[in-house]
Amino acid sequence: MTNSEFQAVVLAAGRGTRLPEVLGDAPKCLLPVGPYPLIWYPLNMLSRHNFTEVIVVVQEQDKLEIQVALEHTHLKVKIDYATVPSDSDFGTADSLRYIYDKIKSDFLVVSCDIVTNVSLYPLINKFRADDASLAMLLFKSGFESDVIMPGPKTKHKPERDMIGIHTATQRLAFVFAASDCEDTLNIQRHLLKNKGQLDVYGRLLDAHIYVLKKWVINYLHRKEKISTFKGEFLPHLIRKQHARRSTKTLPDTTSDLGVATKNEDNILHYVTHTALDQKLTQTSLFNQSLSHIPYHGDVVRCFAVQAPKEAIGVRVNTTLSFLAINRKLSGIWTELCGDSHPLIAPGAVVKSTQTKDIIVADNAKLSEKTSLNCSVFGANCVVSPKNIVTNSIIMANAIVDEGCNINNCIIGHRAHVKSGSVLNNCLVGPNYVVEEGTKSQAMQLSNADQYMEIDIQ
Repeated sequence: MTNSEFQAVVLAAGRGTRLPEVLGDAPKCLLPVGPYPLIWYPLNMLSRHNFTEVIVVVQEQDKLEIQVALEHTHLKVKIDYATVPSDSDFGTADSLRYIYDKIKSDFLVVSCDIVTNVSLYPLINKFRADDASLAMLLFKSGFESDVIMPGPKTKHKPERDMIGIHTATQRLAFVFAASDCEDTLNIQRHLLKNKGQLDVYGRLLDAHIYVLKKWVINYLHRKEKISTFKGEFLPHLIRKQHARRSTKTLPDTTSDLGVATKNEDNILHYVTHTALDQKLTQTSLFNQSLSHIPYHGDVVRCFAVQAPKEAIGVRVNTTLSFLAINRKLSGIWTELCGDSHPLIAPGAVVKSTQTKDIIVADNAKLSEKTSLNCSVFGANCVVSPKNIVTNSIIMANAIVDEGCNINNCIIGHRAHVKSGSVLNNCLVGPNYVVEEGTKSQAMQLSNADQYMEIDIQ
């Protein structure tokens, strides 16, 4: 695979609205996952697949902070930062539309919050073999099922999708949120007629890794009312699979630049399918998907590829998944990243001699006379002497003064735990100051007003 065949796009402009307890006002893509910021993981994955250049979409106000965070991570990819206005409520489809002029070929879209060791080649090969319009990657869910959140007890209800896939072809029939489904699932007859067995899944995770034809972004560029890729554009594109061209040979209606020249709201005029293409598909079996009788003549084709069951794959888009990946990272690190990336960053200062299964990011300072076990320490954090830290995450720029005992906690970035504090099963928000001698259990300690939502009618 070469960059001349595919471009790669990482979407990193999201604000992480489902992680307010740990995120505060920081960019979601800079959440610490082990020794690296979250965005490092999809970029490293693309580097492993021989991409040398990646377009990264960020908010304008975050660009410098993200650049600085990635400077010392030794990535072997050249990053082309595309900035979207910080004061705009951009969805993922909006972000892709915004970089429309940068996309010159078929392309991969990857979310900044995916942590995985999966090979992308089966997905790409499916896209090639079936001349797909879109191919998406699915994982088994449940990575965080055995992790208990600190803070007050709450019942976590995972978000699930209902995904229909035709067994023989891996063709996508539908994707929609399970919350939109009532007690019964009604499947339209045309999804079953002459198409073979249809499997319906409710426990597969959309990895937010998609391979797309170039013409798809040309079409998306015209659909200005569509804001999100997963929630709006993906179901729209899947439904368009049932659009058919006339049986008569149609002239190519695209310009030399691949832009539709007429009937611009009709998806069929964006598909690269010339009169010569039609003659080839009618007289040969060169294309696997068109050789299947149920799909003969389709010009929009969407497929799903399931990752192997043993593959690691988690989307860090909730506080629970953030906790789960950090808790389990030391046990899966070699499998995830190999031996070339250390769990304790070279720039970290670790003076403690009582450590077990710790992960330490760049410029963290962990003092002597501390007992540190099964914990993650973010960049630039400071842990003073005479502390005990167990099964916890100390995020970037946090400070822990002397004589504290911290167990099963998340200490938010730039938070300050003052001396003598005993915290058990607590969630400390960003920038929060835990006063000296505080003793708390199963509490959420935060500057609550910074998370207040105001609904203006």
